[in-house]
Amino acid sequence: KLGCSGGRGVKVLSIFGNTGDGKSHTLNHVLFSGEEVFATSPSPSSCTVGVWAAYEPQLNLIVLDTEGLLGAASQQNRRMRLLLKVLALSDVAIYRTRAERLHNDMFQFLGSASAAYLKHFTPELRALSSRCGLDVPLSSLGPAVIVFQETIRTQLLGQ
Repeated sequence: KLGCSGGRGVKVLSIFGNTGDGKSHTLNHVLFSGEEVFATSPSPSSCTVGVWAAYEPQLNLIVLDTEGLLGAASQQNRRMRLLLKVLALSDVAIYRTRAERLHNDMFQFLGSASAAYLKHFTPELRALSSRCGLDVPLSSLGPAVIVFQETIRTQLLGQ
């Protein structure tokens, strides 16, 4: 149980990125004041397996921490299905990367995820659009995506 109250709606934030890029660390420091809500490790191997969830009551936010995108090719289909389920729940998705440049794998992942999202959820998105009287492209009804890029030149705010 996450400890959410049943009466009011919540927002869902999820984080994606390659193994070892600091997804869990970022969530712990940005949303939970540095408390280790999500396990972290100095090891470059994956610390998060599957999807872990926590509730942030001040923001009324469910936070989903996902396993890294790098891994055995045999697991790619399972991983993509899992991440699509997470995207289906998310209001905001953060792609976390620690690189000097944005690499093709990020764009390929986001493109594949977007295409699969529309493929699997178009009927529901059309129904939502019709029910709410929205005159917007279906692609705008999915989660907002934020790319959080850290480089060796990244300086913390206030320093």
